[in-house]
Amino acid sequence: MTHSRMDRPGQPYLDTYYTRTMEPPLDAAPLTERVEADICIIGGGIAGISCAYELASAGKSVVLLEAGQIAWGASGRNGGVVGPGFAADGAAIEKKLGLKAAKKLFDLSREGVEIFRSYTEKLSLPGVDMRPGGLLVSRYPDAQAMQAYARKKTREYGYQLNYVPTEQLRELVHSDRYFDGVYDPQGFHAHSLNYCLGLAREIRRLSGRIFENTRALSLERQGADHLITTQNGSVRCQTVVACQGGLVDGFYRTLQRTLLPIGTFVTVTEPLGSRAQEVINTTAAIVDTRMACDYFRLTPDGRLLWGGGMTGKALEPANLEQQMRRGFTSVFPQLSDVKIDATWSGLLGYARHRMPYLRELHDGIWAATALGGHGINVGPLIGRLMAEALVENGQRHKMLDPYDLTWNGSVFGPLAADAVYHWEALKERYYEWRFA
Repeated sequence: MTHSRMDRPGQPYLDTYYTRTMEPPLDAAPLTERVEADICIIGGGIAGISCAYELASAGKSVVLLEAGQIAWGASGRNGGVVGPGFAADGAAIEKKLGLKAAKKLFDLSREGVEIFRSYTEKLSLPGVDMRPGGLLVSRYPDAQAMQAYARKKTREYGYQLNYVPTEQLRELVHSDRYFDGVYDPQGFHAHSLNYCLGLAREIRRLSGRIFENTRALSLERQGADHLITTQNGSVRCQTVVACQGGLVDGFYRTLQRTLLPIGTFVTVTEPLGSRAQEVINTTAAIVDTRMACDYFRLTPDGRLLWGGGMTGKALEPANLEQQMRRGFTSVFPQLSDVKIDATWSGLLGYARHRMPYLRELHDGIWAATALGGHGINVGPLIGRLMAEALVENGQRHKMLDPYDLTWNGSVFGPLAADAVYHWEALKERYYEWRFA
């Protein structure tokens, strides 16, 4: 079996469902001169775009540097599922911080969801196409645990979740692999690439400057300011915000040593036509409860978009399409003859504690990254908190301070991530076998 590297910034957009249905690309020119700004943002994914928009809206002079194209990485090719929470399990957050602090963090994550929704609507961002509903499902029967989870979120966190028993669930998702679930009426799914492109155009309207195909190469102090050097230009600024996520490339090594790039995989079928209702009879996006979960949804044009699997190695297996087909046909065997139209991978930036980084590392140098696969809600949130901190001396970002920079384990980090994934997968298969 041969493998290929997952991500090489600077190349054209990958062939994905999102690029086939995208609005026109930004086609921003690379930086070829020396410019000055209040703030320079490194990385044009959803975190960087959100920071740039919030800061430009607050009247700051902003320059954004993107090594490839806007939302070229995971921000523009994910599962599109939008809901509250972080990559870290809610129970783990509560155990570390206590219920009161955990509720405040959960409320922040809810705010991120609402920012995405409100900007899409208020700014009339084209092609985002939000579809309502989120459904969390279990692959083995444990109604008591699922009901307790729904009660806790509703009563203690003030977030309404509705328990869905087996009979009702199988009317919505036509598979015997799932036993029960909880429905989130406030969740939704959307076209994240078009969201980022739309917000990028708003940044330009606010006089923010975006340079694509511009890799930040070095950073040095110049008096009270910072100088960022690129291939053919430079940016002098008061503040630097690093938003590189899974595509760390050595620009700021202190941050690179704290990020784990985790690979994930997505596929999309041909349009299912009338067969779509034979598999999914809901507008909701569906996610299962496992650590490396499967997540799937029907796109607006009736395709099954399916994501699942993960790896700590930045390599894509040669038989990825076959792996993804095995994944969705194990749940929906009735789709065994369906054609796959596109399959792709992407790198997500994780911290070992699975919570985002949002902090000032040194005078005027900030980290705003490690979204951990929850970028569609955490990215907009980070933009809001970043702007509050830099414009109003806001302090809400400090709620994330208990999750400090954590060494990624160097060459052993990806091996450890894979070991944890495979161990959890073994336990989950045991539960499924036990209840089969």
